[in-house]
Amino acid sequence: MAGRGYPLQPASASSTLPAHIPSDLSCIVLYEPLKPDYKQQPDRRQTEGNKFWAPPNKKNALVRGAGAKMFRWKGGQVTDITSDISKRNTFTRHSVATLFTQYPDTDHLFAVAFDAQKKHVVEDYGGWKVLSFHHVPQAGTHRTYSSIEVAGDCQQLAAPGSRDWMPQLVPGIYNFNTNQASHQAVSAGLIGYLPILFALPAFSARPELLASVLTRHMAANRWIHHTHPDGWIAERGMVVTVYLDPSNKQGSTAKLLDLLQQGRFGPFYQP
Repeated sequence: MAGRGYPLQPASASSTLPAHIPSDLSCIVLYEPLKPDYKQQPDRRQTEGNKFWAPPNKKNALVRGAGAKMFRWKGGQVTDITSDISKRNTFTRHSVATLFTQYPDTDHLFAVAFDAQKKHVVEDYGGWKVLSFHHVPQAGTHRTYSSIEVAGDCQQLAAPGSRDWMPQLVPGIYNFNTNQASHQAVSAGLIGYLPILFALPAFSARPELLASVLTRHMAANRWIHHTHPDGWIAERGMVVTVYLDPSNKQGSTAKLLDLLQQGRFGPFYQP
């Protein structure tokens, strides 16, 4: 993501990198529920006259909820390692995002590219952002990646979303607008900022189903659709942190995870 993780450039078709996620590429992903503390900052609809709900923008008005979980993602396969969660402070952080639903007012997801309990959103970032995208051409093809971001330059996907992951992962409000299209768009799939790509499955189901959804429905380069009730709960928030995997020093580096974000190993979620 421009300025916050990796440079934007067309996804390479170079033969030096595989067109799929390597089986030995890994990272650690921490999910921490987050909720508003209205004693520290009243609902902003009341104080600012907002029509729709928005998360608090003061760091002390957000509190961690119960039920933090940690997973190892390796080659697309997910393992629950919550039993090792006490070791997380010894890991090297790669990236982090804080996200909130705006349900039931809208189907938007709010996000910032940091832990919003450690920085004031207004002072440090200029306010919560709804999810957005960069459209990244896939070199040597007529396809375009939708790179999901905190501060992209497009409000919708570069091409129609896959039935496998839309609207289960990406709400329909972000779908390609065929009415405004001046060309026939062909999707290369979904790539982008890793904490968001990992957060989307968490919002696809209720919090108590997080481990089941991640371990059974994430796979290399694709999402396996499930039939659980969705996880769009009013004011639901979380901090998602991606760490380097200390048990896999060669297959878990900042450079490799940056390449993963850029689509250099194919789409994170295929079209």
